Amino acid sequence: MQYKRILAFICLLIVSAFLVYFLINLEESERKKKAASIPIELPYTWLGNINKEKISEPSGVTYHPIRKTLFVVDDEGHIHEIRPDGFTARKKYLQGRDLEGITINPETGLLYVAVEDDEVILEINPETLNIVREFTINRLFEGKTLLKKGGMGMEAIAFVPDTSHIEGGTFWIGNQSVSLKPNRELSVVCEVVVPIKSSDTSETEGKIIRYHEMDFIDISGLTYDSQADSLLLISDTTNLLVELKRDGTPLHRYLLPGKDQEGVTLDGLGYMYIAQESGQVVKLADSRLR
Repeated sequence: MQYKRILAFICLLIVSAFLVYFLINLEESERKKKAASIPIELPYTWLGNINKEKISEPSGVTYHPIRKTLFVVDDEGHIHEIRPDGFTARKKYLQGRDLEGITINPETGLLYVAVEDDEVILEINPETLNIVREFTINRLFEGKTLLKKGGMGMEAIAFVPDTSHIEGGTFWIGNQSVSLKPNRELSVVCEVVVPIKSSDTSETEGKIIRYHEMDFIDISGLTYDSQADSLLLISDTTNLLVELKRDGTPLHRYLLPGKDQEGVTLDGLGYMYIAQESGQVVKLADSRLR
């Protein structure tokens, strides 16, 4: 009898310890979630505008680790390569397409540009700036329209390398929306599989495999932070830089300096570049904790 009482007491202690552990973790999770929703000042050192030749309405920027240059796209349909000294090395007109974001596959060095309205990704040869292939993004996910035809459209793009993936990685795209009201266009980031390795046809389709709905509007820029394995999203209207885990967990919200932010990229050397619609490409020493 005494043995059963002792056993019951031990079981009660174990259950109590488990409940305490669960409540502590739940409270910590809620604390982190609340903290991630409160914007704080972005820790940085302002290094200023780097481009010596003004670009008309830059809409996206990416760093090319092989060429050690920046590639910038603008609303008028041009792609620019900017050297470290700030001067434009090359510039090309891409058929008047509405270019809204740019990213790079670091394994191949190929560039990928988001075209608004068409919901198309252009594959670009960085040597010639010629279009190699086009990939149309299917607007639906499990029957739900995420990219509304005639809406604000795809405004941002980032490639996330993954050597274990059949395509060498996946793309993330941001759909711009200026309202969070029900039945309006969704403010989302979507993970997209594009057959950049498994297909050699000139035109093919990309498929959304998951998405995360945001609680802020106007996604205008997107990049992948390989050191933190997280996504960085820019919201132009609210002047925010939002750090997000790929599973959708919000990590941080930072208040951005400047205004009219349309694109963001990291160079892996501790610097962040922000393309502003005013024509500038601003360089910051990134002091976020790693």
